[in-house]
This record gives sequence, C-alpha cells and structure tokens, in this order.
Amino acid sequence: MITTAPLSAESARRAMRERLGRAARRAAPFHGLAAGLGVGLPLLLGLLSGRPDRGTLAAIGAYLIAVAAPTGPYGARARSMAEFIVVVALGGGLGGLLAPFPWTVVVALAAIVAGAVLLGQVKPVPEFAVLFTAVRPPPAHPLENMAFMALGGLWVAVILLSPWPFRRLRPLGGALGAVADAVAAMLDAAAAELRSPGTGAADWEARRKEAAAAMRKAATTYSLYLSGQPETPNARPRRLLDGFRRMIHRTVGLEARIRALTAGGALPASVPAAWRSETVAAIGALAAEARRLSAGLAGTRPPAGGTAPPMPPDRAEEVWRAAGDDKDGLLNAAITDGITRSVDRLQSALESARGALDDPALPAPAVRVRPVARAAEAAAEVRHRSALFQQAVRVSLMVALAMSVSTAFRIRHGQWMAMTVLVTLHATYGETMSRVGQRVAGSAVGCLIAAVVLALTPGRPHAALAMTLFAVVAFTLRPLGYTYWNVFVTPLSLMLMDLSFLANWSIALRRILLIAAGGAIALVGTRVLWPRQAAREVPGRVDDLLSACAELARAAAAVAEGETSRLPDGPLTATRKAIDGLADLRDRMENEPDHDPERIERLTTVVRACGRIRDRLIAVADITGVAFGSRSPVARVLDRAADAVENAAAPGGPPPGRFDVSELLDDLDDRLAREARRRGAEREPPDRAVRGLAAARRILDGLVADVDDLVGALAAPPRP
Repeated sequence: MITTAPLSAESARRAMRERLGRAARRAAPFHGLAAGLGVGLPLLLGLLSGRPDRGTLAAIGAYLIAVAAPTGPYGARARSMAEFIVVVALGGGLGGLLAPFPWTVVVALAAIVAGAVLLGQVKPVPEFAVLFTAVRPPPAHPLENMAFMALGGLWVAVILLSPWPFRRLRPLGGALGAVADAVAAMLDAAAAELRSPGTGAADWEARRKEAAAAMRKAATTYSLYLSGQPETPNARPRRLLDGFRRMIHRTVGLEARIRALTAGGALPASVPAAWRSETVAAIGALAAEARRLSAGLAGTRPPAGGTAPPMPPDRAEEVWRAAGDDKDGLLNAAITDGITRSVDRLQSALESARGALDDPALPAPAVRVRPVARAAEAAAEVRHRSALFQQAVRVSLMVALAMSVSTAFRIRHGQWMAMTVLVTLHATYGETMSRVGQRVAGSAVGCLIAAVVLALTPGRPHAALAMTLFAVVAFTLRPLGYTYWNVFVTPLSLMLMDLSFLANWSIALRRILLIAAGGAIALVGTRVLWPRQAAREVPGRVDDLLSACAELARAAAAVAEGETSRLPDGPLTATRKAIDGLADLRDRMENEPDHDPERIERLTTVVRACGRIRDRLIAVADITGVAFGSRSPVARVLDRAADAVENAAAPGGPPPGRFDVSELLDDLDDRLAREARRRGAEREPPDRAVRGLAAARRILDGLVADVDDLVGALAAPPRP
C-alpha cells in the first residue's frame, strides 16, 4: 500500500504526458496561423477602409478555403484550392442573387447539396458559401460577394501554399514514412507473438489494417505526383512502394509461421530457447531499422543506431540438430527455419529500401482535372440508386426541410439548423447520433464563449481580434477532434455571420436551440429515410468476399504447383477490398437502430476468418523457391479450400459440413514421417522440397480451422 499510490500517480502522469505528446503531434499550428492571418487581415483592412462589410466578405472567403484546404502534394493542393476559390465565388454570387427570394434559396440549396454529395464533396464549402451570403444581413451585390470572397480565398491559399518551394516532396515522404512506421509496428506485433504466444492477436489485426491503410494512402499520394510519362515508373517512390508491399507480405508470412509454431500456446520443447531470444531481438532490430527508414523518408533526424544484425547462421543448424527423428520435430524445425529465412529476407528488403532512399530520381507532380469522369461517376450512382445516391437525397431533403421551417416561420438565424444537418447527417443512425452529440456539446460551449466575447467587446476592432484568435485556435485544434473544433469555430462562424451589425450576445444562446433542432432533423432523416440499408447489402458483399478468397486460394495453389513464382497482385487487392468492404458494412450495421447482435457477430467471424485465410495463403505461397508439384497434397488442399470457401454460402444447396481434407493431410503426414525416419537413420538434413512441405504443414492446419470457422459462421441459423 505504501508504494502503490506513488506508482499510480507516476503512471497517471506518464499517461498524461503521452496524451499531450500525441495531441501536440496531431495539432496543426501552421494551418491555424494561416487561417488566423487569412481571416484577420481582411477584417483589419475592412475596418481601416471604413467598409467592414467588405472585409467580412473576404474573411468569409478565407474561412471557407481554410476549411476546404486539402492535404497531399502541393501541386494537387494548389489545383484543389483553385477549384474551391471558383466554387466559393460562384456560391457567394448565387447567394447574393437569391437573397431577396428566401424560397428560391431553399430550392437552390437542396439542389447544391445533392450535387455536392454525389460528386463526393465531403466538406460543405459550396453550401456554406450560398448560406453565408444569402441570409447575411444586409445582403450585398452578387458581384461584390464574388470579388471579395474570391480575394479572401486567394489570400489564404497563398499563405497555405507558401512552403511549396521548400517542401515540395514532404507530403510524399511523410506518406512513405508512415508505411515504414506501419511495417515496424507489424514487426513488433510479430515479435510479441513469439515472445508471449497467444496474447497479441487483436494487436496484430490492428497493425495489419494500419499498414494496409498507410500503403493505400502512400499509393494515392504517389499517383498525384506522377507526370504521366511512361519513362517514370521506376522512380524512387515506385521502388519504395514495391519494396514496402513485399515487406508487408513477408511480415504477414512471418507472423503466420510464428502463429503456426506457437499454436499450442507455447514454444515447442524441441525449439531451443536461445533461438527464440535471438529471433525476437532480430525482429526488434528490423523494426528499429524500419523506423530509421521512416525518419529518413519524412525528412526528420533518424534515431541513432546501425543496421539490423543478421540471424546467426549456426542457429538454424542447431534447430535442425535438436529436432529429433519424429514428425513433430521435423515440422517444428522446418517452421523455425522458415522464420529465420523470413527474417533474413526482410533484412534484405530493408537494405534495398535504404538504397532506394539514396536514389536521386524524383517524380514530377501532375496537374490533372477530371470533371467529365466525375460527372460520369455521379450519373452512374443515380442510375444504380446506390447508397451514395440515397445519402445525397437524404441530406438534400433534410436540409430543405430545415430551411423550409426557418423560412416559413421567419426564424431569425434559422440557417444554423440547415448547417447542423449538413455537417451531422451520416449514412447510419449511430454515426449521426454521435456527430449530433459532439456538435451540440461543442457548439454549446462555443456559444457561451461567443456570448461572453460579444458582451465584453466594446467595438468592431476588438471583435475582429477575437475572431482572429478563434480562427488560430480552431484550425490548430481541428485534427484533435470534432468537439474541439466546434468549441472554437462556433464563435468564429457566429461573428462572421453577424459582425456587420455587431450581434447581441443573446443570439449566441439562441443558436444552441437552433443547433439542437437541426440535430433532431438529422436524426429523423437517418431514422426514416432508407433505414437498415446496410443489411440489404450483406448477401452481395459476402458473395464478393467468398469469390475473392477462393480466387486467392487457387492462385496460391498455382504457386504451390510451380505454375507461377508468386501470388499476383490482382487477387490480393480484390481480397483486401472485399474484406474491408464487409468490415465497413458490419460497422454500418452496428450503427443502425435495432440491429441484430448475432448477425453482427457472424459477420465479424467471417471478416476475421477471411483475413486469417488470406494471411495463411500468403505464408504458404511465400515458401521461397519450393514447387510442391501438381500431385502435392499442399496444392490439392488449397484447391479444396477454394471450393469450400466458394460454396460456403451457395443458395439452394444443403448446409455445408465440416471442411474435411484429412486424407490429404494424412498423405502429407505419412511422407513427412518417412522423411523423419530416414533423416534419423542417415543423420542428414532433408532436402529443400521436404523442408517446404514441413513448413507448410502447420500452416495448413490453421487454414483448415479458419475455413471451418468461415463455413460455420455462414451456416449458422438466423435468430428466430
């Protein structure tokens, strides 16, 4: 009891420091400073010139462009912000044109909302541009709106793009560095599984998903740099991306082998403890090397340290000597040998990535605009009545309802209801409820801050200074969370809307009720219009996933037969997309009202089983240079697994039974047992083909169990 309190206090302080450190790393001080300058300077110039209304218009334009400011390469940012400046100017002009006709604002805004959602525009910039100018007292001339809002947007865009000449490749380096960090985290999770078997399954799945997401983001970022010439595909980033993809696959194979080795919950007795300690240390050194590579890619100072040491060559021979002359000893020795080889290959891949980092070849950023393709995609969404089309109609109708209520009852500042619907209405009830709660809580605090500020500020200069400070804090804290954002952006947006006549502080309090009303409208919309839509998509998504997994299993069988040397990217990508798609669908179903927990649990099992099946197929195909032959039990098991997965949810057929390939595995066991006896008699290590069969045997056990889990989850009867 004497030492518990100090230790607990120290742990609490350490946790607090870690949270503050994460918050500091996520904050965006440059974006906050740029937004503050973008909003503050126009307000100051408007006050000095005696035309605060024009200064406010420019500040609104700067605020909207700061909200819309994209990430990624600076060339892509410049193109995107140029598009947004045009959109803001047109929206401001339209708002000024429609200001004398409130009901036309309702119709126009509903159409703009539907179009923006269909075109994939997440940030409601065009809608806000129309709203801010259509209801802002007193309304200005449309051309004046367009000119000053465009100038304000151009001003903040210049500030945000000012680092371009010095940091042209920083976004790409940061994206590639994030992949290296994710690889390091995967290696740490694999080492943890070897160190403490059976304790890191959840952590491994999370690290695996993070690596896949980082890889997709890096590939997207690189695509924005491509200049389109055919002579550039071997540029340094392309080589790094290919290397990282190989590292991720090899790490997946490494973890699958480790899990096969420790399937009994502990390290087999025939495996020397020294091998485990040295392997854990080698994997940890690889993770440290990956983090050094990440630091080099991101342009930060890499941590001290050298290259990862290789596994001692005599350790593998020691494992074979300790294997004994039984089949289990042979299997364990083959898996440990495979783990050792995987570690060595990962070290080679990291060294290759280091060499690519020193390559001076750099891509040129491309500027590509695809308005026709965007329009075609939106038209396809409408034709197919897709989920995106339904969301567009849902948001459009609810925004029109909020604006109609405001217009019909002449509610002062009723536009806040429509703004709340715009930013809170999501595809599912649970997501909308969470967003509404954050919006109301953050805005309530922000409204109280605005009330105090508006009551204490004696004149426009003080209000302009307060708005500048709110812009700095709001955009700095924006990455930390939606609630923090609402706390500080609320007084900013309130004062931008009403600074032209210095609104009374009671308006801030009234806005809390309007935001709550807008949140209620959003909840009604997501509850009434197309509820439980995600559940209707389950059969199609499950079929897509089973087809992708079956195709991947057949591709792995082709590798085992020697028809191809590696798994093709197509089936891997299709399986990843299908797994992610069903996982997202499951999350949407969890957020729908009155969802079926048993069905959610079955979908979770399906997603988890397919993820493990994919990883084990990668591990089997990664047994380098071993062609098992067309009559090998390995290829036949993989083909049978593909058939079982594909038929798991076949309609109209009898319920699938247990996935039984015992006769094939028995044949493989007999061959390995004969090899173990021969090895014991001749005292020589098995050849490479037998080593490959032995390494694959334990992985196949896990594959059979995963296919059983998948079939069982899909065959489970629904809840009565």
